[in-house]
Amino acid sequence: MTDFESIWSPAKVFSPTAAKQASLQQKDWAYVDNFLASRFAPKPVPKYERNPDTLKALLALAAANEAADEEKDLERRVKEKTLAELQKREQESITRTEPLLTAVEEHLTDDGRRCLNSVALLGVALASNSTDAPRLSAHLIELSKQEFSVRQQTARIDALHARLQSDLSALRETLRHLNTNEVHKLPPDLAARVTEWARGSRHLKNKAENYREELENAKGIKESLTVPALVAMETEILQLKEHVLDLEAQARGYQGLPPEKDLARLEVERVQEELRELEKVREGMYDGMT
Repeated sequence: MTDFESIWSPAKVFSPTAAKQASLQQKDWAYVDNFLASRFAPKPVPKYERNPDTLKALLALAAANEAADEEKDLERRVKEKTLAELQKREQESITRTEPLLTAVEEHLTDDGRRCLNSVALLGVALASNSTDAPRLSAHLIELSKQEFSVRQQTARIDALHARLQSDLSALRETLRHLNTNEVHKLPPDLAARVTEWARGSRHLKNKAENYREELENAKGIKESLTVPALVAMETEILQLKEHVLDLEAQARGYQGLPPEKDLARLEVERVQEELRELEKVREGMYDGMT
């Protein structure tokens, strides 16, 4: 059973040491509450168990955080002070150097001033941070090499451009000739003529075969044939053969085209469109090179 008399005894309740510890603990909790409120702001501080162990851990965390803040603040002040000193030194260096440069420039001769300006302009043109003569000479020689290389490339590009222009003119002339020359235009009765030539070719081939069979059959009855009759038949066969070859040559010129007139005209227009697309590709290649 708990001894309440010993707990609530006047010695313990009114003890200066216990009251001091309670006041210190209350101050520590206030310090911890302020620290947590500043870290979680604007959100509320999560609930946690308030006991001596928690207070000890939070005090250690707050102390470490305060030490880190002080370290960052000290580092910032050191950096600011160092930067200010460097800027001060740079300004003093410029202040000391400007009178010296002014004095040197005032005591230069005309030739010296002209040479100094030439060296300065050459260094700026060559993007060099040094006025060393060998280094400037090496930069100048390298620049001359690059200029020569660029000129050679330009000359080759100009030659290629001229050749492409010539090829383009030739292709345009060829296209104009194909579009305007009556020879390359499709006749209006192309389908009928092709059909007629094919029919005539088959008919002549059949007649030639019949004549050949008749000649073979006539070998057994030579007594009924005379020399003039054979010569006349041979002449007729040769004429028919030449006519067949002529018709085949004419039909071969239209090989690959559809038999209908409209479809044949569309095929010719498709080939012309391909030619125009090739010209666009060539123009694109030339633009990419330039």
